[in-house]
Amino acid sequence: MLNNEIINYVNKLIKELNLTNYIGIIVYGSYVGNRTNKLSDLDVMIIKDNYETQDCGSLLIDGIRVEYFIQDLKRLYQLIKNEVDNNDPSHLTKFATCEIFYDFEGKTAEFLDYAKTLYNTKIIPSFDNNDKFSIFSINNRMEDLESLIDNESFYAVYYITLEKIRTLYAKINGIIDLPIMKIEKIYNDNIFAKKYIASSSHCLPNQNFINLYLQCIKIDDKNVMLDNIKKLYSYSFKQLDFNPENFCLKFIKKPPFRV
Repeated sequence: MLNNEIINYVNKLIKELNLTNYIGIIVYGSYVGNRTNKLSDLDVMIIKDNYETQDCGSLLIDGIRVEYFIQDLKRLYQLIKNEVDNNDPSHLTKFATCEIFYDFEGKTAEFLDYAKTLYNTKIIPSFDNNDKFSIFSINNRMEDLESLIDNESFYAVYYITLEKIRTLYAKINGIIDLPIMKIEKIYNDNIFAKKYIASSSHCLPNQNFINLYLQCIKIDDKNVMLDNIKKLYSYSFKQLDFNPENFCLKFIKKPPFRV
């Protein structure tokens, strides 16, 4: 349930933006989940029907940063469907843990029920040719890291490669993906993780993967970092029937053809 402080902020936001013709308003994020800190902001989504644009903004209200989004209802339905297909539940997570501030004719609650049904659906592990190509690409980045060991660009390639490993590992093992800025806390804090994921259908990677990943995010000697990411890469994909150095894949693509 929204407290009086949040209600006051949202009412002032509505007045500040001169909002009209909205069918729903939801509040989500750390203020709703009791996970606030000194850097927390209040997240608000205003839902409209047949709204042609997507608006966003940030306002300072009574010393609190309020970030808002104005979205079309039909577009939101398509958005969350796409997130399920791509295992990128950034919005689904918000909808699964949000609170309703305003709802016209139950349309917001109906949408949230649908979003929560999608969010609570267990992810089926999959490993297709696109995933094999992704491993091939990651393998190339691993080789690039060896050649960049004396360059400052090593760090950029390293962390990009690290996140490619994590997201692909999640996909092929049926694990829900998570936002990179919260990964360390989620992996280290079980109570926070349960509040954030908020679904018994989803789980974290096993502890071996978590330990290897947490070791990889530490800044250390480049050779140590390279050794750490090699261990994670090997652990993540060694059980798969795929050799990135000896393979042939065929893709059916419709024009225009893009690589």
